[in-house]
Amino acid sequence: MIKKLLMAAAVVAMAVPAAAQGSRRSEVSVSYGVAPVTDWIDSYSDMLTGLFTNANTDLKGWGAVTVGYSFRLIGSLRLGAQVVYSSNTQEVRGAGSEIRNRYWSLLPNVKWNWMNLKVVSFYSRLGAGASFSRSEVGGESDKSTQFAFQVSPVGVEVGGRVAAYAEAGIGTSGCLLVGVRYRF
Repeated sequence: MIKKLLMAAAVVAMAVPAAAQGSRRSEVSVSYGVAPVTDWIDSYSDMLTGLFTNANTDLKGWGAVTVGYSFRLIGSLRLGAQVVYSSNTQEVRGAGSEIRNRYWSLLPNVKWNWMNLKVVSFYSRLGAGASFSRSEVGGESDKSTQFAFQVSPVGVEVGGRVAAYAEAGIGTSGCLLVGVRYRF
């Protein structure tokens, strides 16, 4: 009996991915996001440091790049993961020094398509994970691990197998994201 159940489970485990390929179960995405939370944290820490040390800094960041993969779990619910890279530079005015911050984040996430039209679909995404940061000042560096998240209550994608998308939310990937996804 147990051998038959294990054999049946093995057959199902091999059949599901094969059947899923025809239904475009997986998707890969690349996006750019503006105003990631990591820039906010560095800006606020600069303001607090400036209150106590009287040092002023200018923060220059360029946003975040996100690469993701997800697969359809059931119905319109997807499970996936994203890797996010962002960086910024803080110039200390008057001191001539510079702080370079680099962030790599890994975010497991869920995506729920709540309205599917022929070419347009609307969705929400929620992710939580870890952010690994490295700060460099002169010849010294410091590493840390922090909580990372992305909450995008509204996202819209236009297209079929290849689609453009935009998300509005808050988190490590940014407040406004635009990108491209490929479903296979």
